[in-house]
Amino acid sequence: MLTAVRVTVEFHWGYSVKRPFFSASQPALAVPPPTALIGALARAAASIEGWPEAVVESGQPTRSQRGSTVHRLYSGAVRVLDRVLWASLALTDERFVSPMIGIVETRDIIRALIAPYQRRDNIYPGSALLFGVQPHGRVYAPSMRAHVFYLAKGSEAAAWAYAIQSIGSKESIVSVVDVEVGEARMREGGGSVETRYYFPVRLGSVEGGARFVREALSVPTREHFLMGAVHGVDEWEEFLVPLGRVNVRPTGDAALVEDPSGEVALVPRWVVGHA
Repeated sequence: MLTAVRVTVEFHWGYSVKRPFFSASQPALAVPPPTALIGALARAAASIEGWPEAVVESGQPTRSQRGSTVHRLYSGAVRVLDRVLWASLALTDERFVSPMIGIVETRDIIRALIAPYQRRDNIYPGSALLFGVQPHGRVYAPSMRAHVFYLAKGSEAAAWAYAIQSIGSKESIVSVVDVEVGEARMREGGGSVETRYYFPVRLGSVEGGARFVREALSVPTREHFLMGAVHGVDEWEEFLVPLGRVNVRPTGDAALVEDPSGEVALVPRWVVGHA
């Protein structure tokens, strides 16, 4: 049985999820991506179940690899990925969501240790090259509330959700206000639907309602959580992030799943098909 879980969270000060492919400058995403939502649940599950932070899996080598067995190190989040099929977030707090531009990112100037990236000749007590100035992106939204939606197998995700501590960086602390759980109900298509949950743009087009912004976000896959590997943008998609309730006409790639309150989330059809 597929389960729909809606978690109401309250951010203590806000959150920070850094964009990829930057070094000195570290801008932040406007919203935590689905991978961060899975990661938040994985941290909670690990604390409850006593799981390690990493998982080693063995497999067959490719032609370019030597040996009979290849060991790959994954984040412990892959354990949750076997049980949670999809995750989405809805911005519901009008105090922090501008109806015109959405969430506002701030970049703080910090003193960062850059000694690991310097030549040895420049590393000595009193060197002026041990530290550097870097802008770090954050979204400041103290006490902002949001809804997180999980589409899962069974009821374990609902139990783990109560123990969520942060979303995004480990410093992005949240309090769980409420957890609702119920059977995932599929809604038939045939017309436009109303939603506040973000979704990949290929799943639907907006026909009215509130404004929205577009943001490239990482989609949860096993390869995304592979550690010690170079990642590209294969697991990233352009998402539509509603700034309120929007009317969406779904495409044939979308499955319409209701959360426990009856609100619709657009989920890739292949995700539901693999359940």
